[in-house]
Amino acid sequence: MLLQVLGLLLAGVAAGGLNAVAGGGSLITYPTLIAVGVPPIYANATNGVAVAPAYAAAAFGSRRDLRGRRGRLLGLVPTAVLASVCGTILLLNTSHAVFENLVPFLVLAATLLMAVGPWINRKVTALNGGRALHPVALHVGVGLGCLYGAYFNAALGLVLIAVIAMSVSESLARIGALKNFCTFIVGVVTSIVYGIFVDVAWWAIGVLVPATFLGGYLGARVFQKIPERPLRLAIIVYGLILSLILMLM
Repeated sequence: MLLQVLGLLLAGVAAGGLNAVAGGGSLITYPTLIAVGVPPIYANATNGVAVAPAYAAAAFGSRRDLRGRRGRLLGLVPTAVLASVCGTILLLNTSHAVFENLVPFLVLAATLLMAVGPWINRKVTALNGGRALHPVALHVGVGLGCLYGAYFNAALGLVLIAVIAMSVSESLARIGALKNFCTFIVGVVTSIVYGIFVDVAWWAIGVLVPATFLGGYLGARVFQKIPERPLRLAIIVYGLILSLILMLM
């Protein structure tokens, strides 16, 4: 048990630090949960609940960048909540066998998002030319992102940043704040649903929550000195190797 706790502590600190710099922390915490004996679906739900406090902290910390956008935020709440609920229902109705078969491809998809996310954001910004798309595009993108995030949390932030950047003409700070608001909603919904209906590993959550907060603090203070590109590349290589291993298991 001591080794399991130590493994989760290290994974939580590393994940929190990576999330503060480049994202992709769930690609560390999720397989670690499986490694310490939590079944895949339960590990996925446990991971979703464990990251919810960090989502709340990020949303609170970026609230100033949402000033003057109250109408947009209130309009997105039903979309984000409904999509998140649908994502949790989808997971609850996925059998363990099917989910285990899907996991390698979900990890691969999250890894590829890590790889192409910055490129997509640059291209979208250039193509958008400073003009916002139709408001419906924002709801569709946020809905799909929250659906994905409630079902499989890894790389949720990258998904939401990409779809939000395609839909609004705002500064990167405002886009990030809107992303944090949406991930906060995903975190609330998944915590409630999975906390009630899934046999989540509460002991693991108790270890991961403070570890990810510590990692986030260290990431903001220490990891920021490390260039983002090598970190992102390391996560991508790790994700590709992990998805290959999971496919062969």
